[in-house]
Amino acid sequence: MKKTVTISSILVILILPLSLPLAHADRCILPTADVDVYGPGQKAIIAWNGETELLILSTDLYASADTKVLEVLPLPSEPSVEKGRFESFEVVQRLMMEKMPRVAVPSYKGGLEIVFHEKIGAHDITVVKAISIKELSEFILDYTRKMGIAQLDIGESAAEIFSDYLTRGFDYWVFDLVDLYSTARSIEPIVYRFQSPSLYYPLKVSATAKGPTEIILYLIAPQPIGEDSIPSKMRVARYLPSDQIIRFEVSHDELAAVDEDISSLFPMTLSYPPLPAAWFTAIKYEGDSSELDFDLEIYPSNGIPPHPPCRSIEVSTDKTQYDFGETVEIVVDYVHLLPDCAEVQVVHFHQIRLEVLDSAGETIQMWQWETKGDLYRTVAWRSERTGDYTMRASSWWNGERSEVEDQTAITISSTSPPPPYVVSMGSEVRWLLYGVIIAVVCIFIGATLTYLLLRKRQ
Repeated sequence: MKKTVTISSILVILILPLSLPLAHADRCILPTADVDVYGPGQKAIIAWNGETELLILSTDLYASADTKVLEVLPLPSEPSVEKGRFESFEVVQRLMMEKMPRVAVPSYKGGLEIVFHEKIGAHDITVVKAISIKELSEFILDYTRKMGIAQLDIGESAAEIFSDYLTRGFDYWVFDLVDLYSTARSIEPIVYRFQSPSLYYPLKVSATAKGPTEIILYLIAPQPIGEDSIPSKMRVARYLPSDQIIRFEVSHDELAAVDEDISSLFPMTLSYPPLPAAWFTAIKYEGDSSELDFDLEIYPSNGIPPHPPCRSIEVSTDKTQYDFGETVEIVVDYVHLLPDCAEVQVVHFHQIRLEVLDSAGETIQMWQWETKGDLYRTVAWRSERTGDYTMRASSWWNGERSEVEDQTAITISSTSPPPPYVVSMGSEVRWLLYGVIIAVVCIFIGATLTYLLLRKRQ
């Protein structure tokens, strides 16, 4: 599987914060000037349905002087990237307070608090693909040089961490260039959406940061997450002073208040009263940044079964082998909702795409349709050259977010070998023709000789 990494730019160490007030870890920060970097907090909401993960990430950062920072965040596949909302974290804060167990002290006003200092539209994001540390390092140096950042030192520890992610298959990297100031400000949230076989969050990439750190992650998944499913150095967070774990069920409406895209990750089931959509769990790391020698990876076998799909799409052709110039019949069959499924009632449509890809993976022709229900289409296509081709069909929520996909392959040849019986029949006809010719020649010779003999007698 291909994997992805993200980077945002500024100083000379590697620091990664994450989550609530005192969190400082999860993204790798490359210093670009001789100043100190501080991480007042990095906040992350992670929703995963067994196949797709949506990560909302916001960081509080400041430096001893105005500068820039290049952050690094590795992800397990190529992401879609869009701007998020600070309100998502405010809703999470409110939900945790509302769901606080009754055994907690009623007058207690504390708990987990999220503080935002100032909104900054400071992101300049570039997604690239790199498969070697040399290629990645050269790109980073060239990129920062073009951005007017001189004397960037990647450092040996950063290079070792990059090499580790590259070795593990993380070959997509997102560069996020951020302006930092000497006063702490909240960087506007960014939403990353990507395919993942596990509930995933990168922590090892922040091991180059120095000093103690606190990391809190807000996890949303089909099932509750226990202590036995998370890395041994982390624990499920707790309410204070009751010491009750922060874990509770959430509804589709509550998820939609956090982010509508998170709600759509968990399809509704037809039942009354409505069943909860997912479980919310807060987990925490407290310790030295140098001890972050692990990533958060929770697989279905660790207690989170993948959410059953509620849509399907199939693409097929009338056969797999074609002669050049022959018409290919392609059928797309999209099912909007499978039995016992429902979806959030928000205005939306589904864009169905059918693509023809050549052997290099390039799209050479594409069809698109929009639907709010099932869709069945048949199209005819004729290739301009021979070769191997892939027919790929996919559905996209509002034309922006991938839902389901299917593909099939065909081969187009210059000529097709004739069936065996044609060869056999041709051989028999040929010998029959030879026999007829020989017979005619013999008859002609015989008739000629007879004529000559009779003439001689006369």
